[in-house]
Amino acid sequence: MTMFRDYWKMSDKDLEQLARKNNLRGFLEETTVLTDDRKVDTDFIINRRDVIEQLLQRDNRNIAFWSAIVAVLGAIISLAANFH
Repeated sequence: MTMFRDYWKMSDKDLEQLARKNNLRGFLEETTVLTDDRKVDTDFIINRRDVIEQLLQRDNRNIAFWSAIVAVLGAIISLAANFH
């Protein structure tokens, strides 16, 4: 698991892959575009801000979880050392 990624430096394609991998919601946004032959069409673009915000929230939850695990293990080791 890689922590502390700079999501803002990632390409839209990489962010979209991460969003799909992590089942993020609402990461695509519908937009209107003007085609080469001057017709209006709709397309979908990645909502970078929302994707990055959700990824950072996920990272923070993982950090908190593993910090709690380390704290519990430290307490168990400390108690075991006192009773041995």
